[in-house]
Amino acid sequence: MSPRRSALLLALAGLAWITLGAAQSGMLTLKHNPFSRPEVLKPKPAPPPAPRQVVVVPPEQMKLNLTATLVSETAPMVMVDGELLAIGDRIEGLKLIAVMEGKAVFLRHGKKYAFEINDGQKK
Repeated sequence: MSPRRSALLLALAGLAWITLGAAQSGMLTLKHNPFSRPEVLKPKPAPPPAPRQVVVVPPEQMKLNLTATLVSETAPMVMVDGELLAIGDRIEGLKLIAVMEGKAVFLRHGKKYAFEINDGQKK
């Protein structure tokens, strides 16, 4: 073994001996967990979602004529201006997201718009 390596091993053994003695005497006590993340690096909780709301817009502003709704667990549909729409279909920039008895809910630019049958009946 080289003299340099021997000196290094001797130094490490001495350091271990001193550390062991300090730990046994109570001199070496940790005040916090050295492996925990600092507060700066801890992930922040996600903000709560915004409350959902249904905005009822007068049909004359949107110019949609809802004439029928078909409520179904597998394929709900509505009839708007003579066109049959399923969930996810779009008309005039509005996306159909929900169908209820006599009512349809559309989404555009993050806002919900509800239409009821014959709201937009042309006179």
